[in-house]
Amino acid sequence: MGKKISLGAAVAVAGITAAVTVSLTYVYAMNSFNEKVADVNERQAMYTKLSEIDQKARQDYVGEINETQLTDGICAGYIAGLGDLQAQYMSAERYKTYQTGTAGKNTGVGIKTVMDEDGNMEVIQVMPNSPAEQSGIRKGDTIVSMDGREIVRITYGDALNRLDGTAGTTVTLGIYRAAQPTEAAAESENTVADGTDSSGTEPQGEYLEITVTRAEYTKQSITSSVINGNVGYIKISEFNDSSVEQFNSALSSLNKQKVAGLVIDLRNNSGGSVEAMASMLDTLLPAGNLVTTQDKNGQTTVEYTSKSNEIALPISVIANETTFGAAEIFAADIKEFKKGLVVGQPTAGYGTKDEVIPLSDGSAITLSVANYLTPGGTVFNGVGIAADISATLTEEQMDLLARDELAHTDDAQLQAAVSALVRQGAAVAEIPGTQSAQGTDAIPEEAGEGSATGEDAASSEGTQPTEESSTSSSTAG
Repeated sequence: MGKKISLGAAVAVAGITAAVTVSLTYVYAMNSFNEKVADVNERQAMYTKLSEIDQKARQDYVGEINETQLTDGICAGYIAGLGDLQAQYMSAERYKTYQTGTAGKNTGVGIKTVMDEDGNMEVIQVMPNSPAEQSGIRKGDTIVSMDGREIVRITYGDALNRLDGTAGTTVTLGIYRAAQPTEAAAESENTVADGTDSSGTEPQGEYLEITVTRAEYTKQSITSSVINGNVGYIKISEFNDSSVEQFNSALSSLNKQKVAGLVIDLRNNSGGSVEAMASMLDTLLPAGNLVTTQDKNGQTTVEYTSKSNEIALPISVIANETTFGAAEIFAADIKEFKKGLVVGQPTAGYGTKDEVIPLSDGSAITLSVANYLTPGGTVFNGVGIAADISATLTEEQMDLLARDELAHTDDAQLQAAVSALVRQGAAVAEIPGTQSAQGTDAIPEEAGEGSATGEDAASSEGTQPTEESSTSSSTAG
């Protein structure tokens, strides 16, 4: 028979339990309260300091204050203070431009440029049916001024932003156009092989001023061709909504030509729409999780999946240190789905999900809200995606690549990617390193045999890039 507990003892135990519960709750509540108070105090200190700066500026600043610019500057400064390189503040006007850009349509001039050695803007691509094309701007033109101001004084980055703008507005571009061979011949009947005339002077180019009316144009982000006899080549410069249709069209055309495999070039790819990228991958890969994120609390979310249909072709992906964001996910998925090999160099390591958050006045902020994971569950932000086969270019070849002027046969990374298709069983018509494909790199060998460089490709047929272990993918960073 069990012992009975007196009513008084039961009341005492209940009282002690209640007291302990109340004490613990109080301690937790006080800690939470203190954290909130500290947070409030820090915010109050920030607001007080900002108010003091505002007061002093309005009292003593000799210039005129533009309230819109001031507000935008304060917001941009706050975002910059987060220390997140991917975070940014967009004014209402800039946010509108961003929205049209992600849809694959921009409003502006319609050119792609690189900065030359003098700090000017060299045109490397003129978008089809763009205002630039209609105004007569050509690939190879050098923009030296904009609305009467020299590019080197505006700075290249600022000038780049000014190319886009509101439809109907104009921009006057000062352009240096180098003399073309036919023009040079017309100028001098005594032109010699090195491009100079008999007097030793180089043919003179011409300076033009072209006024362009900004308008909407579609970005051409995908180009394709057949290389090495029967290899499909697709270059993707960025991912946007119009890229999906361009990609599917290119893929359909290459399939009709019965290519033996695909080389997908993601070098210098700026990233872009993850949704568009996932839609392209769905065409290439079997069923599985394409895009997964992990937030600050460790919670994982599968954002995009692929269906069971997949393309029945081996794939090589070329990547380098300027392959960013969505393009890195693309490379990782091809690699970890074991659908193909990644060739080139490790990618940039930009693996955060950047969420665009609209604000009440029409402006917006971009914040990194999660990390993207590879299909194997690895965070690659700050690390990048490692190449299965290492291949490099010389500085001269990288410069030509940036200008879309590097010949396929002189491109060691591209030819290493073709060789990777051979390794996967593709019946390539013109195998690199053979007499039918002179000037190209040889078939890459296993890791430890050396890596291919552009110089090697140009000087020796027998140079062979290394293959790194497929398990050397990025680790959490």
